[in-house]
Amino acid sequence: MKTLQRYIAKELFFPFIMGVTIFTFILIMDKIFTLSDLIVKYGVSVFTVLKLLIFILPATFAITVPMACLVAVMVVFSRLNADNEITAMKASGISPLPMLRSIILIASLLTIGMILFNNTVLPNANLAYRNLYFDIVRQRAAIVIREHVFVEDFDGYVFRVDSKNPITGELKGVMVLVRGQKPNDPVRTIVAKRGQLISDSENRRVMLKLEQGYMQIAPKKDPDMFSRINFNTTFLDLDIKRELFNQKKEIKRGAREMSMHDIQLQIKKNQAEGKDINLLRVEYQKKMSIPFACLAFVLIGAPAGILAPRSGRYFSYFIAVMLIFLYYIFISLGETFGADGRMHPFLSMWLPNIILTGAGLYGLAWVIREHPPSPFKRLRRVSRL
Repeated sequence: MKTLQRYIAKELFFPFIMGVTIFTFILIMDKIFTLSDLIVKYGVSVFTVLKLLIFILPATFAITVPMACLVAVMVVFSRLNADNEITAMKASGISPLPMLRSIILIASLLTIGMILFNNTVLPNANLAYRNLYFDIVRQRAAIVIREHVFVEDFDGYVFRVDSKNPITGELKGVMVLVRGQKPNDPVRTIVAKRGQLISDSENRRVMLKLEQGYMQIAPKKDPDMFSRINFNTTFLDLDIKRELFNQKKEIKRGAREMSMHDIQLQIKKNQAEGKDINLLRVEYQKKMSIPFACLAFVLIGAPAGILAPRSGRYFSYFIAVMLIFLYYIFISLGETFGADGRMHPFLSMWLPNIILTGAGLYGLAWVIREHPPSPFKRLRRVSRL
């Protein structure tokens, strides 16, 4: 039996690694293009961008590992079934139960490992990514300014520039609309030939240096009575929305950057302050439910692979992709409904796992009894035709 279990584990290893690699590459492809722009357009060092990419990988692995579990199990068991190896095992008096028991054990260990991974490595990686990206924005504050686009990322200001140098950060054709703090504050419009965003890392501020321009001030009650002030050089003290350059806010962890213990403490704090806790409760359940998908996918993948039509080599791939797609659609919907309070946080995150586990146990029971359910009988009849 140990030889058989080692054989199954060996067969699972390669498709699992391939699944993780392929799914991870697909999910981070968009990020790769975005990060490459930091190198090409903004002069960020390759080493810094590689660090950003490394910090992204843990969040990707949290999703791709369960995906790879399903694909690996379905591919291996459908191949064993197509090559009549399962039939040969049964003819030799070997029950499929020990074989199934070994993959369930592997999936259980992987589930426990991913729970620990999501509770320790993932929050720290998310925080490290955010802090490093914010450092890049501070050093290259012109990233938030885009050509021929009205930018509202700075509190109290709306910007538009005709052109900018992504390496030096020099701006040309700058127009700034200054928003008043009070309803009756006058409308101020600043136009300058050149501008430069200057970061002050010590004080966590950004200054906009403007050259060769003018400012128009118009009272809201009488817009026709406006005044104009010319200047050679002036400075605007800027602040990013969401307090991007505020040091205290930078190190404050969000729900996805907290461990399960930290989330529990934050839930108690929010309850005492009368704040909403649904999002925190959803994130707490999510840290356990998605790792459990490793076990749920294996439970349904093994019988689906065994009971699939032998002639349908690509049938297992199709079923695996469909199950993955439906699972993460339901997880996304559950996250939305749970955060909005329309569904209990536990149910919103665990319902897909409960459905998959129930269907998997049903399929395993039929495999052990060697009596496939009627839907699979019909599929086999169709495949023979």
